[in-house]
Amino acid sequence: MTRFRSIATLLISRIVWLALICMSVFVGALAWWEYRAGQQSFRLDMRQHARSSQLQLSSALWDIEPQIVRQRVAWLASLPQVGYVRVRSATTGEVFEAGDMDAADANEREPRIKLDIPVPGQTEDGVQVGLPLGVLGTLEIWESRSHYAQLMRNSIFGVVLGYVLFTILVCAVVAIVMRRQLRDPLRQISHFARSLRPNELSRPLVLQRPQRNSFDEIDLVASGFAQLQKALQSHIADLDSLVAERTAQLQLMVEEVKRLSLTDVLTGCYNRRALDERLATEIERSKRYGRALSVVFMDLDHFKRINDEYGHVTGDAVLREVALRCQGQLRSHVDWMARYGGEEFLLVLPECATQDAWQLAERLLGEIRGTALNLDGLHISVTASFGVAELQSGESMEALLERADAAMYQAKHSGRARVCLAKPQVGGGDMGQA
Repeated sequence: MTRFRSIATLLISRIVWLALICMSVFVGALAWWEYRAGQQSFRLDMRQHARSSQLQLSSALWDIEPQIVRQRVAWLASLPQVGYVRVRSATTGEVFEAGDMDAADANEREPRIKLDIPVPGQTEDGVQVGLPLGVLGTLEIWESRSHYAQLMRNSIFGVVLGYVLFTILVCAVVAIVMRRQLRDPLRQISHFARSLRPNELSRPLVLQRPQRNSFDEIDLVASGFAQLQKALQSHIADLDSLVAERTAQLQLMVEEVKRLSLTDVLTGCYNRRALDERLATEIERSKRYGRALSVVFMDLDHFKRINDEYGHVTGDAVLREVALRCQGQLRSHVDWMARYGGEEFLLVLPECATQDAWQLAERLLGEIRGTALNLDGLHISVTASFGVAELQSGESMEALLERADAAMYQAKHSGRARVCLAKPQVGGGDMGQA
């Protein structure tokens, strides 16, 4: 799992690494500069001291006064920048030396200062001043390595200390600025985003920041977040309206599918499935509330002859026209009609007794028989036979339909184009015939 690392920590670490790299380069350049400057300073100082000591050493060697030579050599070696001094006498071969040979690496390298000690009275250009020409010896001076190291350490330590303090100050300032201007606002934005709920998209993002006369990247993030909230809220609203619209369309489609599943496609009446469902409900309601319920079976007479003579297309048109005329005689939202099969129809008449059902059947008989059907230029006379039955106490749906069907067949056997009332259940008598 990747660990969390704040931007302020990352920035400060980058500053520290950059400061260390820069400090290393700067300290290296400073050390080289101090070393070169020390060497140059050593040459100038030692050349002056050597010039001043040259006369004394010349006189001491000329007069053969070794004690004075030793004192002068010791004095030169006592200078802080001098590590080792050696004087060689050309006349006696004696060597005078002082200082730390190992510290100055006198055996490993050439001396920084090497001067010949001339005869007293001889000038630097070799002109004799009343004395014989010649060299009494040589003066060799090596610098002190430890002195140079100490000087560089002191110089570099001060620079490094100042650089470190400056870096710490910069990191502290960066940390304070990053905390106030970056870390705290980002944490507020993060907490706001975690606590935001879908039903709270309108809740504004308020950052607790000092008053400023300008805006920065955090303000841009907050502004972008507000625009995102607004866009999401608008999108959700659009989705809600779209879902509501699609739901309404789906509901209409479901209702249409349901209607189609319960409707006969040809005539627009209920089909056999709807008949079984709705008639059972009507019978249950009639029994519960003690209301009358009648059914009428209707069958078109000689319909096979119409199909054979005019074709099935015309036969279908006849069925549609007959169903339309029958439905026009029914009570709206009370009575209903179903296609039982082929040219047979069933009319269901809630709260309608036998007499009223018989009168309706008579009207339908006259409506169908009294007017010839005009279909595509063809004048076709159609009649129908009707069987009427009223629901009796304790009677089942099957028994009711069976009695109405028997009455309809009785009408057909009696000559067609008439209405017959159904016989009562076993135990009753014939209710008559129209």
